[in-house]
Amino acid sequence: MNRSRSLINGIIWKIKTEQRKGHPAVIKTKNISEQAYLHIRDTLLNSDVYVGQKILHNELGHKLGISHTPLREAMFRLTAEGLLEHENYKGFSVSAVTLDEAREIYETREVIEPPMAEKAAGAMTPEKSAAFSKILDHYQRLLAEPYSRRRLLIDKKLHMEIAKLSGNKILAQTLNLICDKLIFKSVFEKISPERGQEIVAEHSEILGALGKKDGKKAAKLMKSHLLEQKHYMLKSIKEKHSDNVLKPLAR
Repeated sequence: MNRSRSLINGIIWKIKTEQRKGHPAVIKTKNISEQAYLHIRDTLLNSDVYVGQKILHNELGHKLGISHTPLREAMFRLTAEGLLEHENYKGFSVSAVTLDEAREIYETREVIEPPMAEKAAGAMTPEKSAAFSKILDHYQRLLAEPYSRRRLLIDKKLHMEIAKLSGNKILAQTLNLICDKLIFKSVFEKISPERGQEIVAEHSEILGALGKKDGKKAAKLMKSHLLEQKHYMLKSIKEKHSDNVLKPLAR
């Protein structure tokens, strides 16, 4: 319950920060449900909300000054996207990514990301290469800290910058949506430090190929990286499921 209220307070703080910057408040916008959706989605994505956490949407609506209808529209939109789960009489909560969801997400990424990496290679510049290196350095620095969603977001940033460099806006938007779903519903503690170092090495190889404008190699390395990630993620989900099944038997 305390973490749910902390989440709400984080949303309030974010909105007040936007107001101080001169941005309009949620309650003063023409499309209240759209703004509620954007604020809540962004804050959930950038906080360490955990799987199973209940979202106190009524309290949230009261603090934001948003009426019941637009707030529920925003929450059900997040549910439709697969980011939240809704149960009658229980409300909204964060659901864990399923084995099928994770498999489908990575299968989609395996289709769209290698061609984007190949195309991005042709648009690489020294400035872009330096920017990519800074993102990778940031990720590597985070390996020394306790695992958090920040590392997932930095990982996403690297992949999204490659996607944007490809020039295909539709595929980049698709990647953004499915990455957000995977980030939001992932279980943090199942990512090992060893895998983190492997990710750095794999990203470094991809960036090296991009820097040399070797599109074919960049695409091949991207495909290999995604296959490794899929294998690791699916294995983690299976282990998590096994733990949950065995716990009741271990009394």
